[in-house]
Amino acid sequence: MIILDTNILHSFALDSVSTDLLQTFSRARVDTVAVPWVVLEELVSHRAVPYREKHQAAVDALERLRRATPDGHTTRIPPLDIEPFLRHWRRRYQEVVDVLPTSDTALREALFREANQLPPCKAVTVTAGGDAVKTGGRDAAIWLTAVEYAREHPREKVYFVSKNWKDFGRGDAYPSPMSQDLRGLEDRFVHLTSLEELVDHFTTKAEVDEDDVRTVLSTPGGERAVSLRAWKVMGPGRKRRPGFRLQALTTPIDELDAEPDPSVTPTVDESWGWLFQPTATLDSVREQKAYRIGDHQWCIATVRWFLSGVAFNRQGLLRCGTAWETRILFSPTQRGGSPTVLRYSPPQAPTFAEWATLPPTYLPEDLDLHVAERARETAAESNLRNHLLHAVWSERAREREWSPVELEWPSPRSPEDEA
Repeated sequence: MIILDTNILHSFALDSVSTDLLQTFSRARVDTVAVPWVVLEELVSHRAVPYREKHQAAVDALERLRRATPDGHTTRIPPLDIEPFLRHWRRRYQEVVDVLPTSDTALREALFREANQLPPCKAVTVTAGGDAVKTGGRDAAIWLTAVEYAREHPREKVYFVSKNWKDFGRGDAYPSPMSQDLRGLEDRFVHLTSLEELVDHFTTKAEVDEDDVRTVLSTPGGERAVSLRAWKVMGPGRKRRPGFRLQALTTPIDELDAEPDPSVTPTVDESWGWLFQPTATLDSVREQKAYRIGDHQWCIATVRWFLSGVAFNRQGLLRCGTAWETRILFSPTQRGGSPTVLRYSPPQAPTFAEWATLPPTYLPEDLDLHVAERARETAAESNLRNHLLHAVWSERAREREWSPVELEWPSPRSPEDEA
């Protein structure tokens, strides 16, 4: 088990290579990477406090503007609702690490140590007159969570990683009562002071070239994995908000049975997502790095893909082509393993020359079933469902003199159906 302190995750962005590597540890089954619950809340607070301050600054600025406006009317900012913001950042961090609960026992002991200034807690002078405040309760809770986990899992080795050497030490000696905390755990509790030490401990650098990356990712399995990820990110779904913007080159589909017309010049347009799973074609590879972890080699590379298929917007169905840059994790030595999209950039329209290289897009014979399934998945999002309904059926409704409101759509799935 690898347990990280707040300062480790706070030292790099969530879209960095360091994040990629932490995910590699978990997905390569080298070790689980986790943080104590206190660390998660500290990380989220680093986002939430500035957000509240900026919101209040905006409210104050508008209030000053209102007072200076003759009629007193100005735009008002909605009251701060911090919970969705907190949930967002908790979810983002939990995509990278697991969370270890901090027990009531650890929390009580942490407060006791802070009150009595027992390491890793201490008193900090805050005024020129010598006034001091007791601090370190959260540090103690983090430390005790790691120690508690080691005691409860006697078959596991725990790697505690923290750059806070002033309070936790450098792993060679500990003051009391921290030394008593580790009694009997000395051979199973490893204290590291940086992410670099962690990487050096678990990995060996390896060599990989662009051709190796292409060989693995251009297989049907590699392209299928990326296509599925694109569908999950950019396809309409019940849990997605409507209005996903997909920058692409597109040509309209005027008739459901029409063949692709290569003479039609595509235009740069926005769509609301794929109607069904797109086709992924590898374009370019760069910034590839390789690490040997255990008996296997793991690679991380930035890969640009072309996605092509049928998308939709308010005007109707579109043959769509877009370029999607991803950061990919894969193993050339593990057969059968699918590559993982660690992160991605917003899709961008390809060039006209790139459009000409994309495979032709044909509508599936069971398009009606695809439409019904997409509508069923988006039934809880009435706006997106209605956009989809009108986009898909506008042409067919004109041909058969149907009204969209006469179409029968499957009922939304209940939680019991999901189970």
